Amino acid sequence: MGALLQVGHDSKNLLPVPELSGFTGVVLNPVNYAPDGMMEITTGLRGRENFTVYFDPQLYNPQSERGRLREWGYFPDDVDTADQSNDQWWAELCGALVQNCEEVGANIICSPVVAPNAFTDDYYLRMVEVHEILAGMARRTGTTAQTAFVSLSDLSTPSRALAIATIISKTSSPVVYLILSGDQDPRRELDRVDELKGSMRLIRALEGAGLRVLVAFSSSDVLLWKMAGASDCATGKFFNLRRYTRGRFEEPSQGGGQLPYWIEEALIAFLRESDLRRLLQVGGVLSQASLENPFGQQIIRLLTDSPGSAWLGLSWRQYLYWFIDVERRVSSGELDVAGLLRTVERTWRQLDDADVLMEELRNDGTWIRAWRRALVEYQTF
Repeated sequence: MGALLQVGHDSKNLLPVPELSGFTGVVLNPVNYAPDGMMEITTGLRGRENFTVYFDPQLYNPQSERGRLREWGYFPDDVDTADQSNDQWWAELCGALVQNCEEVGANIICSPVVAPNAFTDDYYLRMVEVHEILAGMARRTGTTAQTAFVSLSDLSTPSRALAIATIISKTSSPVVYLILSGDQDPRRELDRVDELKGSMRLIRALEGAGLRVLVAFSSSDVLLWKMAGASDCATGKFFNLRRYTRGRFEEPSQGGGQLPYWIEEALIAFLRESDLRRLLQVGGVLSQASLENPFGQQIIRLLTDSPGSAWLGLSWRQYLYWFIDVERRVSSGELDVAGLLRTVERTWRQLDDADVLMEELRNDGTWIRAWRRALVEYQTF
């Protein structure tokens, strides 16, 4: 059981931070780093015990946003036009991918997938077949993970989660790298009950088949994925590494990318500075987890002693520390998620009754009811 860091742009400076040593591994994102930059990261990780380094090829990125991918030897020039039913095309790609991962020192290679036009059974089966091609290439030199790129809307259909799990469980890999693809803005919480419930059922079914599930691009929804039995969850410092959508690279231009946000467990919400100040003034709202968070303590001191000071870097650390801590508490049974959600919903009602309103109109806690429903209905399925 563990929390992993998805290493996005300029995230490598977080890895040596002592307070974030609870990460059990990283997911390397080649869209953000060329091979030389990636090797600097993995070199700095050498010597860490029980630490896993995943490499995600990220072929599912939109055509318009490929970042540094073209600088990698495995990335094919014809990725958008090739016949993907051609095993030879995949074999050449996988062979180059294995070589690149050996060079940068990744422990586990996630199988390459592309985003489909339709999430059909044939698509999911092809993902498994591509993994087997990769596994054959990497058998002598490394371990592979079965990537499962799954549509959230597809999972809203009753029984679809079990059908997808049946296909994915044909993989020879003991690990599934799960990417839940939807259309929700990266800074907004998932709030569609059927999609949440379907995702949890998929995780439970895969884990029940003896597969270790790593949920990529997790955010505060780590609470639900862990309740479904996910072994591991990964997140990043940027919001577009906490949620995968096809438009995720547009997120900074929408106003949420470079503003500091405070993760508050008492509300399961991300708060702007004005809202954090409002809650500090009200008093008695912030959770014990927030008050004990070392980066949270630094932020409060900064807001008190040096008004107007920047705290974006501290906000990333405050969130990542919480993510590690909450993953541990849910895994150990220390945190009762259902009870927490009940309390959180009650706190939002109390704030509303007292006219304590958040700066952002949609930051009102309404997703908590969807989470509670999803959890109850998942548990009674």
